[in-house]
Amino acid sequence: MPAATRPTSRLVGIDAARGIALFGMFAAHLVFVEEPVDWTEPTTWWSIVAGRSSVLFATLAGVSLALVTGRSHRFTGAALSTARKRVAVRGILIFVLGILLMLFETPVAVILSTYGLLFVVLLPALSWPRRALLLVAAGLALVAMPISFASLTPLYETGPIRQQILLYYPLATFAAYLLVGLAVGRSDLSSPRVLRRLLGLGSAMALIAYSVGEAVLPGGRLYESGGELRLRDFVFASEPHSSTLVDMVGSAGVALAVIGVCGLLARLRLASPGMLPFRLLARVGALPLTIYSVHLVVIAFLFHSGFLDTLTRTGDTVVWVGFVGGSALVATLWGGRTGPFERAIGGVAKRVAPAPREVAARQWAPPAGPPVV
Repeated sequence: MPAATRPTSRLVGIDAARGIALFGMFAAHLVFVEEPVDWTEPTTWWSIVAGRSSVLFATLAGVSLALVTGRSHRFTGAALSTARKRVAVRGILIFVLGILLMLFETPVAVILSTYGLLFVVLLPALSWPRRALLLVAAGLALVAMPISFASLTPLYETGPIRQQILLYYPLATFAAYLLVGLAVGRSDLSSPRVLRRLLGLGSAMALIAYSVGEAVLPGGRLYESGGELRLRDFVFASEPHSSTLVDMVGSAGVALAVIGVCGLLARLRLASPGMLPFRLLARVGALPLTIYSVHLVVIAFLFHSGFLDTLTRTGDTVVWVGFVGGSALVATLWGGRTGPFERAIGGVAKRVAPAPREVAARQWAPPAGPPVV
């Protein structure tokens, strides 16, 4: 069987990490978030999800690209060519889906169109070795903040759709996260040693980055000095979505740690009762595109009906619990099958870019006849 069509087993840990990212994004979209995090004040703990959930989602998107292009043995030749075409088709369709979701005028910045655009932009990276992926990601992390800052004024003067694609989720910043995820996916994610390294490295990155940022710039906010940015703000501010070096290294570290710990948990006895929450996370994470898209449609309905305006601090948490429970229920009833959005996009990609043997089979297929009873 050609490499481009070889079936692959699911990585339950990656699915669970996607579930965490989705639930975190639910919270970022629904719950009143107070920043920065104050560990002595529980009402600020929700701030943990701000920014970091979308970074985890982006990193996992990079992992997914690796999983469909050879995992730790990247495709070459015809298999790579087919995979690139399929990824390009997926990117275009996800981009269009993101635009359609924006038309609902949901009070949420939709990330899908940015992902779709990056899938196409990063097609050359599908053949890069891990070292090259990480070096380019590091380079982007160094220049992401200046690029984002330079583009603020031009993007503020554009329409809302362009702002959602380029302003809220800057391309240079999120390209770095996808490249990190692609490098992670090129590793052997079934190896406990690799997973422990991800957990240790990610924890160290987050701890060092946020500690240094807090020491140099307490509170971590941009624009604290009379509305003027200082040079150290470009590096040490830890404010979510700021694209500073501390923000990017810290957020990427959190993502790596989550992937590592989920992978290690997936090696435990999943059938045991105590692993039920983990199994539910994995079920939800197996439908990331479907769950993400549907949750935005529901938020749009609640927003336009005026319901969201009536929520209190406690009420928004209750709504979040409802979204989490509803997603878990839908994913459980779906029974572990590929989600409808995932299946549709994957099916179109395979139809547009069939593997060589699939083309031959289609060309020599006998004409359709009456059903055999």
